[in-house]
Amino acid sequence: MDVKSAANHGFSFTQCAQKVLESFGDQKPMHYKEITQRALQQGWLVTAGKTPEATMYAQVITEIKRQQKRGDQPRFVQHGKGYVGLSQWMKRGLAFQIEQHNHQVRKALHERLLAMKPGEFEELISLLLAEMGFERVEVTKLSGDGGIDVRGILVVGDVVRIKMAVQVKKWKPKNNIQAPVVQQVRGSLGVHEQGLIITTSSFSPGAVNEAGQPDKTPIALMNGEQLVTLLMEYGIGVKSSTPALFEIDDEFAIQDLRS
Repeated sequence: MDVKSAANHGFSFTQCAQKVLESFGDQKPMHYKEITQRALQQGWLVTAGKTPEATMYAQVITEIKRQQKRGDQPRFVQHGKGYVGLSQWMKRGLAFQIEQHNHQVRKALHERLLAMKPGEFEELISLLLAEMGFERVEVTKLSGDGGIDVRGILVVGDVVRIKMAVQVKKWKPKNNIQAPVVQQVRGSLGVHEQGLIITTSSFSPGAVNEAGQPDKTPIALMNGEQLVTLLMEYGIGVKSSTPALFEIDDEFAIQDLRS
């Protein structure tokens, strides 16, 4: 998660990096130290940290690795020796081709989810939850309609343990989850349980509002796009075939080896 700057702006380090590159990069990479200084000068980045340059670079690199793991094209591109650019400047080449390929894979994976039988889909979700760190995952019934479909305990750092009740909805994209479904899940929760709805479609504004009611037990929501992204991140239903890629460092010189 990005480190947030002052509340009056709400810009994270990575948001500031994008703003600086768009405003001052002229579609050319900039060094992370210059990016940080520009962000501070413009008032976009407000931080009490003593090493904002290091934090900036760490945040950018972390985001790149996370998005690569999910099969997405990162919004930032490393150019060596601390230089960073935006992937939107790359309209062709291998990186662009990989992103286009992965986009088609995401669509194909989503279509396969829709073709699954209800019981198969629930078993898939239980597998995903286990990969995400859930323990004692159990499919409660073989039906795709109503009630709680999967129960488990989300373990965080082997310290925090949260009982979760999950309802899965294998619906076509045009059929949004509505607020009554959220209310149904909340009403089906056991003692000290929290709820999660996972769907291949999406959620209506009313459902999102109902799930986040401050005076009620919160219900987490995972839509179809998020589901496919997580499946790809954990290698479920897909396999990675991308080899390690290398590029010549144009700034490399023989004297670098002698120093």
